[in-house]
Amino acid sequence: MPSDLEQIVLIKSQTLARIAEITAQPKPTYQIDGQMVAWGDYLSHLQQTVDWCNAKLAGEAPFEFHTQAYT
Repeated sequence: MPSDLEQIVLIKSQTLARIAEITAQPKPTYQIDGQMVAWGDYLSHLQQTVDWCNAKLAGEAPFEFHTQAYT
């Protein structure tokens, strides 16, 4: 079973692939049988997912503070 970090990387990768598909062949917003299909809203939701993944991954990344001591 993949770790949480691996799952987040996978979610981000799949979401970016879906964004690439949508933007390669953009579709208009339309209504069918009373249901609205808004591709712009869907794309915005996908971008929010990528932003969430980025925030989670940034929290997992090690960080360092470079300091200099004087004697």
